[in-house]
Amino acid sequence: MRHSFAFTLSALCLAFVSPVRAQTVTYEYTDLTNCPRDTSMDADAEEHGSDAPNICPGPGGEYEITEYFSVFDVHRRVSLKDERANFSVTLRPSKNECPVARYGNKVEWRMKGGKPFAVIQRVTCYALNENGGGPGKQLAEYLVVKGLKGFESIDGAVSTKSKDANEKARAIADEGLRGR
Repeated sequence: MRHSFAFTLSALCLAFVSPVRAQTVTYEYTDLTNCPRDTSMDADAEEHGSDAPNICPGPGGEYEITEYFSVFDVHRRVSLKDERANFSVTLRPSKNECPVARYGNKVEWRMKGGKPFAVIQRVTCYALNENGGGPGKQLAEYLVVKGLKGFESIDGAVSTKSKDANEKARAIADEGLRGR
């Protein structure tokens, strides 16, 4: 009798758990060193004093990572491939905290139900050099956490010097799922 009561209670509890909440958070990495680069734009870009951007698909094909360059800086953002959606996030702390940025090769995608909801990116920040034309002294290194479409409230940065930095960054991302 006791076992059948426990079984019935367990079954009732599982029945009230929504399938969305029951799904676990997973992750995938995109290694930007493995992204194919469209060299057909190089000549035109050089003519205008820049480099052609590097564009890399994210998991599931809905998002893409774009890396582009200025005279002394590197910029990276994640955006929806559908331009009509008009959504993108920049993968760096504020310009005041990070005047010049360099990025790690991998982007971590936090996913639920196979769909990305946030990204984590390692960013090393530098001051401008004395001439104001390039990277100078290293200021800090962060794991930048950004929410994707529908999860824009996810926004944080964790110093890589802090204990358990990776776990803290993942917790910031995953906390954005609370109540969903």
